[in-house]
Amino acid sequence: NRERCDLKGEVMGDEEVCGRPLGLQFHEATGDLYVADAYFGLLVVGEGGGAATQLAVETDGEPFRFTNHLDIDQVNHTIYFTDSSSRFSR
Repeated sequence: NRERCDLKGEVMGDEEVCGRPLGLQFHEATGDLYVADAYFGLLVVGEGGGAATQLAVETDGEPFRFTNHLDIDQVNHTIYFTDSSSRFSR
């Protein structure tokens, strides 16, 4: 729940619930913020803010286990991201 994740200055052990954003990149043309989250995969937050929308959590039936970085080709709008392990999570 949001209150649980909005604790400021607190150390949390609730990454599975609140997420662990590790990679952030703005798409310059749209203003969208793309997020590589270790628990929730690839997400996007629109330029107006608000809740993130989940874009991808798996490929070919295999779930992402540690999505941790991304980059956007600002010319052709391709998003590249890394998932560091197919075996181990976080």
